[in-house]
Amino acid sequence: MTSRERFRKAIHHEQPDRVPIDVGQDFHNGIHEVAYANLLKHLGETDEIRLYDKMQHLAVVKESVLNRLRADTRYVFTNAPASFELTVAADGSWADEWGIRRKTCGYYDEACLHPLAGCDLSAARTFRFPDPTDKTRFDGVRDKARRLHETTGYALIAGSPATLFYLTSELVGFEEYLEKLLTDRIIIETLVDRMLGFWIEFFGPYLDAVGEYVEMIWMGDDWGMQQGPIIPPKLFREIFIPRYRQFCSFVKKRAPVKIALHSCGSVCWALEDFAGAGIDVVHPLQGDACGMDDPEMLKRRFGKQLAFYSNLCNQTTLPHGSPEQVREDVIRKLCALAPGGGYIVSAGHNIQADVPPQNILALFDTAFEHGQYPIVLA
Repeated sequence: MTSRERFRKAIHHEQPDRVPIDVGQDFHNGIHEVAYANLLKHLGETDEIRLYDKMQHLAVVKESVLNRLRADTRYVFTNAPASFELTVAADGSWADEWGIRRKTCGYYDEACLHPLAGCDLSAARTFRFPDPTDKTRFDGVRDKARRLHETTGYALIAGSPATLFYLTSELVGFEEYLEKLLTDRIIIETLVDRMLGFWIEFFGPYLDAVGEYVEMIWMGDDWGMQQGPIIPPKLFREIFIPRYRQFCSFVKKRAPVKIALHSCGSVCWALEDFAGAGIDVVHPLQGDACGMDDPEMLKRRFGKQLAFYSNLCNQTTLPHGSPEQVREDVIRKLCALAPGGGYIVSAGHNIQADVPPQNILALFDTAFEHGQYPIVLA
């Protein structure tokens, strides 16, 4: 069975030959440059460290390492528009095409200037968004997708993700955004509506380019904190779920793809909402967050509606446990979530700087060795 066939069966709730693996390439399953450098050294490999995500410091992973980790996926991204050029200021800060300025803070680049901080309704309505249909975003994208589809057996995924909550909150600033949700809701809804329009316009030509070749597209919004919802569920259901439904409907009418949502934190309370909005796959089912530590319950309650990524304990066991403890965590999640299909192994969000290379190998070697169907307890 090819990687493409394997991944396709899994996201369609069918049982493949083994559980597919996704690692090292996108904004949700990548690897921090420090962890990648340590892994290269451990493997006796060399590579020039290049970042494809400057904010999260995610490294481009060379093909031999992807093969060593047995990645079943390859990603097809859009380009930065020709009108945008990233420049670094004297203080080390830089701005993205939305005007959000970031600066290195430890292992990541964090936002230090929000272009819509203090905005009123007029500013929310008139702030200039980037052009989602700039043709240079899509130059060569179809050819790359076709080439990968015709010359490899990998499952291809559209890597450029849609976001409604995350990006609008970055424009305003997180604290002020949460305040405005309660005091000036119309401002937030105006921004979210405009952001929905942006992504629908963006995904039109994107899916026209790659829709016949990819298995899945991504969305990304964090709806959980460690203990529970990041905003009141009532607001989440009134403001965001209807707009998720609009986006998912547009995508599925445009191309025969599944839709995955990355959403960190404790999100068990929202899983039924995700499914009802048209989302097919949920990532990362953060295993250390409240209510997310019972994979048997997750499979029983939601396994017919949703396919699952990971659920591994990436805050505790993966960075701080022994390779044997990582192995035990992987086997537990395989036994609970993999039967019948509907499960993909990943590190559970990006592999962070503090994850030892021995644990990275333990994760993916165990997934390969014990992810063969039928799944049996080792």
